[in-house]
Amino acid sequence: MSLKMCNLLDVEKYLLLELVYFHLPPALKSSISRETPMKLDVYIDLLDQCSHSMYPGFVNKSQHGRQFMKLRQGYFRRIYATSENLGDILITGYMNDNHGPFGNTLEKPKTSFVGLAFEDSENNGAVTFSGCEQMYPSSLVLDWGGCFAASLGVITEHHHRAMSFYDAHMQGIFGERNILGHSKGGNLATYVFINRLHQNTRAYCVNAQPYCWYTMNNAQKEALKTDRFEYIVHADDPTRKASYVSYISRTAPLNRYAKKRFINIHGLAEVNFDAFGNLEGTRVIRETTDSLKSRIFKDFTAERRLNHDECMEQFQSQIQASTAIPRLLSTTMDELLMVTEALAAILWLKDSDGKGAYIYPLLIKSPAADEFYQLKLRKGNGIAAQCVFEGLPYFIRDSQRYNLPFEGMDQAMGITITSEIAVPLGIDEKEVFGALELINKKNGVFTIEDFALVNDMTLAMLEVFRKSGQTIDSYRDFSLLKIRRGNEKLFAIEKHAYEEVSFVSAEAKKSFLNMITGQTLGTHEVLTFNRRSFNASKKAEFKELRNREYAEIFKNPKDRYLNKSVAAVLKLALLRAKDKLMRIDEVAKKAGFQDKLKTPVKDLTDDEYVRLEYAVAQVKHPMLMIVNPPFKGFSGAAYEALCNQLKQDCQHKTLTALVLSLENAAEVPV
Repeated sequence: MSLKMCNLLDVEKYLLLELVYFHLPPALKSSISRETPMKLDVYIDLLDQCSHSMYPGFVNKSQHGRQFMKLRQGYFRRIYATSENLGDILITGYMNDNHGPFGNTLEKPKTSFVGLAFEDSENNGAVTFSGCEQMYPSSLVLDWGGCFAASLGVITEHHHRAMSFYDAHMQGIFGERNILGHSKGGNLATYVFINRLHQNTRAYCVNAQPYCWYTMNNAQKEALKTDRFEYIVHADDPTRKASYVSYISRTAPLNRYAKKRFINIHGLAEVNFDAFGNLEGTRVIRETTDSLKSRIFKDFTAERRLNHDECMEQFQSQIQASTAIPRLLSTTMDELLMVTEALAAILWLKDSDGKGAYIYPLLIKSPAADEFYQLKLRKGNGIAAQCVFEGLPYFIRDSQRYNLPFEGMDQAMGITITSEIAVPLGIDEKEVFGALELINKKNGVFTIEDFALVNDMTLAMLEVFRKSGQTIDSYRDFSLLKIRRGNEKLFAIEKHAYEEVSFVSAEAKKSFLNMITGQTLGTHEVLTFNRRSFNASKKAEFKELRNREYAEIFKNPKDRYLNKSVAAVLKLALLRAKDKLMRIDEVAKKAGFQDKLKTPVKDLTDDEYVRLEYAVAQVKHPMLMIVNPPFKGFSGAAYEALCNQLKQDCQHKTLTALVLSLENAAEVPV
């Protein structure tokens, strides 16, 4: 259990960042000190008593605010319960420099600074600084006014409070001294970090307001581009544009089903973590690629390109410090992305089922991560599969010349695969358990030097992995959709599976549909779709999920007797489609309706109507296709043809099908 940056997972760091926004109840606001610390889990248990807590995104004392705190409390408890690092963490300091019941300081004038201090049993310490909050008008002025002044290079009272808080709580800390901050808190964390470089400091900032570039000396600028400093930004977050930033460490995509509101983009609750608890889909940037900006801002501290031996020396020092396998694997993939300038990295593991051996992705570092998870690739499906099943490394300089099918991976990424590297993971070629694959170089194609470096870095990682004696078997999960109540599994279906479910009544079927679409989730129930977890409060996200990823066939019996033409039905479907480039004539031709566009739906045969329903559903490119029971009197042959088509689609890994039926014929809709 450790507060060391090399051991903490991203999900644990995000917990420490977010916790500082939940202010202690007035009765406890001054009870925490080095002499009377509070365990981290005790603080989490107090969150529902933080009635005056102000977290960006909800209104104080509102029903939504209380519900949000309850949900985040449950989320924090789950992280804490499964963490290998947080169990012995103590909170040794709490400072809230706000007016009224929020504050616990006597200093004047107030700055609205809020900070928490932590310590572990190995004498490592950390401090966390909050960003701007929505409290009184005075706090808004103090927070945002301080941000504006800081962007101009002015050292404000916020900075002085942060430095004093850090110095006071790092006395007697002989291990790592870590500084975390979000938004404005990231600006404060940067200030403390660059002014305490002589100490054993490390910093972790998320969507941080950049520190003014012109006010830093060269040593400070260089320090921001080292592994001691992590500057993470969420996709589309505008905060980094407040000043010149050439030291972004990683970018993280937003939850694809979250509304693109500023609070979701800038906040901490709408990013995704992989099975190990590290940020999913991240890309390493690390240095500016804009030479014009470099000249304008006199940025002469761009990260030096390391040779092979220097890369290996730096990499080995990093992974030797990683005692946790999740951190080891994530660090390896991040470093490989950086040194090779690859656009995506995938860690594949080997497994088998009734059809034989296959590989599946365990970790993915790519903005298109959503499309890859739960894939099962067998021998002959791409170079990663070949690498695993033959036990040999592959270097494909030009993928267009390599005649292997890629199971639609290039379409899933939204790019053409041009260059690849794959190296096996295992003790030797006879005991290969997976592969590490890099896809596409940022500017050009991979070189033989890239291949050699990837191979050597992977071997170094495997040596550390073997010595750890740990395994990664517990992270296998192929579910596209699963619903749980606590530890109880209510329902699950694998990605690309074809599954039939029968119900005793139409009411039971309706209840099931409401559950799997998130419309009737209970308080303690969690729906996970393609590794994205939703609870009952995520109504807007559920709506977006249903619109984007679900498609229903035979949803409304009245649709069978519409007076609308086939063309009108297809046009409406195209208006709602993800792919705005599809044309009605293309869809009609593919479905066999090029000569029936003017035909009313009610005049179609059952065979034709099935094709129309299928075509409308396919326009959405859904991940989950739900087939309701056919209407009473509907052609059995047409229905069987539809089911056979869906089985083929599942075999080709283009969708997942859930076919619902009723045991009682009297319940079938007319």
